[in-house]
Amino acid sequence: MKTKIILFLILIFAFSLRLYGINWDQGFHLHPDERMLIMVADRINFFKNLNPDFFNYGSLPIYLLKGSAQLIGQVFKKNLANYADMLDIGRKMSVFFDLVVILLIYKISRLLFTKEKIALLSSFFYTIIFFAIQNSHFFVVDVPLNTFITGLIYTSLVYLKSPSIKKMVIISVLFAAMMATKFTALIFSPVILLVIFFVNKYSWKRVIIHFFIFVFLFLSFYYLFMPYAFIENKRFINDIKQQLTMNSNPYIFPYTLQYVGTLPYLYYLKNIFLWGMGPIISILSITGLLSLRAKRSNLFLFLIFYFFYFLIVGRSAVKFMRYMLPLYPFFAILAGYGLYQIQKLKFKSQNYNSKLKSFFTFNFSLKLLPFAFLLLTFLWTLMFVNIYSQPNTRISATDWIIKNIPAGSTLAIEHWDDGLPLYGGENYKFEELTLYDQPDDEAKWQILNEKLKKTDYIIIASNRLYVPLQKLSDCKKYKSCYPKTAEYYQKLFNNQLSFKKVAEFSSYPQLKIGPPAGGWKFEINDDSADESFTVYDHPKIIIFKKNG
Repeated sequence: MKTKIILFLILIFAFSLRLYGINWDQGFHLHPDERMLIMVADRINFFKNLNPDFFNYGSLPIYLLKGSAQLIGQVFKKNLANYADMLDIGRKMSVFFDLVVILLIYKISRLLFTKEKIALLSSFFYTIIFFAIQNSHFFVVDVPLNTFITGLIYTSLVYLKSPSIKKMVIISVLFAAMMATKFTALIFSPVILLVIFFVNKYSWKRVIIHFFIFVFLFLSFYYLFMPYAFIENKRFINDIKQQLTMNSNPYIFPYTLQYVGTLPYLYYLKNIFLWGMGPIISILSITGLLSLRAKRSNLFLFLIFYFFYFLIVGRSAVKFMRYMLPLYPFFAILAGYGLYQIQKLKFKSQNYNSKLKSFFTFNFSLKLLPFAFLLLTFLWTLMFVNIYSQPNTRISATDWIIKNIPAGSTLAIEHWDDGLPLYGGENYKFEELTLYDQPDDEAKWQILNEKLKKTDYIIIASNRLYVPLQKLSDCKKYKSCYPKTAEYYQKLFNNQLSFKKVAEFSSYPQLKIGPPAGGWKFEINDDSADESFTVYDHPKIIIFKKNG
């Protein structure tokens, strides 16, 4: 009973963290992937038109969003299945999916280690991992995909312990849901087949029966969840090919140039350690991993699922942080186990090596060490959640533009980024700076310089362009290079052009104690994080004004 109460409190806490600041962009649809998914959902209708005409992502999340919006609208006698209202519904669906992940983490951890304490610690660590919280603030396919993958792993572990046709049915449906959410879920198919063979290796008849059930039900439910992958198969294949090409070639789209020259595996791990989980949970995860003794088949299978995923996805050329979201339950479970092992070492040190106590000043007892870890991880998360206590920087910048830039002024905005101002744009003239264009030569900059001559203000709405384009200045090293654009940014930021910075808007993770005008503040600059970690909910905005 005590365990259930603690787990319930963890879920309530998780719900609060994920719901806090859920309307972070005040309905402006500032996440491009979320925006696209809602646009697709807006044009379908149950049961008049189910063709999404879009296969970059799977159809199941889109159907779930539209179906939920129509159903809730029927209950409340209100049209909620529209572009504006589906934003809130979609984000709350993400919250629900992530709460299910927490429950599954508890079940997986208890199944692996049989210790309620480890299971509760694992659930708590996932609850306060900021990257999970952040993604629950978006309606993106990676959140339900994470839920389906975690569900598949739990069901596979249960199947390993006690195989049955019922569990194989669940595995088939979950895999179909994964594939109908994101095509890259295909990488789990070899592991599923390995499980079927391993569990039933002493009976070829059972291997064949379970394999047939898996294939038949997977195809049946995949068709149910994503029918137009079959009906519009040519379009589906072409869209998938384009996505696979993007993952192997960072030069293919402007917004993937940030990954040129980044190291496979290490780039992901760096962002997970520093930003996704933070150093403390990351260290506890490493401790848990090093403490494992994978002698039991269920623990070995658990490791195989996640290591196989990291091995395949980690080598991709394009490395959006969200691609690693399915690994965060794994890290949370390892962190729970790691802290449990540290606590066990505590008791040994008290019995056999009392000298360890001298390392802790102010009579800080070793007994309090686990609580110190929990407190520090909570404070780390609180710093990042504080981002949602402040106005979104794009909205703040828009308010400043409307108030301080005279109507009729010409604003230069960068292409491939959300332009500013978000509203009131009819009061201004605009010049689009096509900075990604190739080749980066005199002809390109003759056009851009003419645009800059007409410009009164330059609006840089995020680091989406200036970070990768300054890096790609060496034409001997990179296929697409931007020496002149890099020089332009360097001169602009060093006040060597006819523009000077007049405003900057940033929202960094922080802790603050005391009055708003003063007090103590500790802030972390996360500009070095993967662009996708900052560009949606807290990008840095810089505004330059022409001199004179």
